[in-house]
Formats: sequence, C-alpha cells, structure tokens
Amino acid sequence: MTKVERCVGCSAEVPVIEGPTHRYMTAAPACWHRYGELLSMLYGRPGLEAALVMAADTYAVQHPGSPNPQAIQSVGIHLLNLYAYLVRGRPVRIPQKNFTERTFHAIAAPTERASYWLEPPSFAGTLTVFDVPSSGSDEAIQGRVRSWAESVWDAWHAHHSQVAAWYDEYAPS
Repeated sequence: MTKVERCVGCSAEVPVIEGPTHRYMTAAPACWHRYGELLSMLYGRPGLEAALVMAADTYAVQHPGSPNPQAIQSVGIHLLNLYAYLVRGRPVRIPQKNFTERTFHAIAAPTERASYWLEPPSFAGTLTVFDVPSSGSDEAIQGRVRSWAESVWDAWHAHHSQVAAWYDEYAPS
C-alpha cells in the first residue's frame, strides 16, 4: 500500500516520495514533481503558451510559502496576474509585460504602502495541478488550466479587494 500525505500548499492527497521541493513555495515533493511534469508538457506544446503562464501563476499562489520577502513578492505578482486575466480580461502573456517595472518594484518593496503578506486561504476543495490532464487537445488542457486558476483565485476571495487596489495603482492603462 502506497503511503499518502496532504500537500502543505494545495491540500491535494499525494503519494509520499523523496524528492526536491521549491526553496520558498511550500509543497509536498510529489506535488512539486507533478508541477514539473506539467510545465514540461506545456513547454513542449506551442499552442499552450497562455496555459503555461496561467499554470505558473496558479501554482505559485496555491503554494504561497511563509511570510518572507520572496514569498510576499511572488504571491503579490502572481495574484495580480490572475486578477488581470480572470477579472479584467487582460491577455495572458509573460507576466512582466502585463505590468510595468514600477509595479514589480512596488510589490517587492518592503513598505506598508506596497505589498505585504496576505494570509493564504484554505485550498481544501480547490482544483490542483493534479486536475490538469497530461495529454489531450490544446483546448481541453487550456480549459482545465483556466478552471484551476479560477478555483484558486476564488479561494483568495478575502483578499480580492486588496489585489484590485494594487492593480488600480500599478497596472498600465
């Protein structure tokens, strides 16, 4: 019988394996491994660039880590990207092109006016990286990545107004 554990980030039930994890995102080794497999598949499919970017944003905010400068910056930028795509209808593209250099530095700055640690929600019941298929049509994979992103964005509902305020202040017109 395979031993299982809950991923500390997304709450998915995953097999217990030995392996690497990210240095500041919190994840079980099996979850981090599945994310690597997904990225590899998405990188290899030219029609899935938007899914690749959205998957990176989604995984990052579903595995936020602990309150440290890198995690604060990461969660802030990735939540801004999800807000831009899912709420404001901006095109999904390389994150740095959605926001200005000023945005990036403001979110990274350790000032009260800029970003700060947002207490992560429970991700119990949300979709996870394991819900995205490893094969299938581009449309099916893109749709599932978007559903995952929407599920995770919805979990952050307590902080939607803060993310919207950052967006209004820092997003290009």
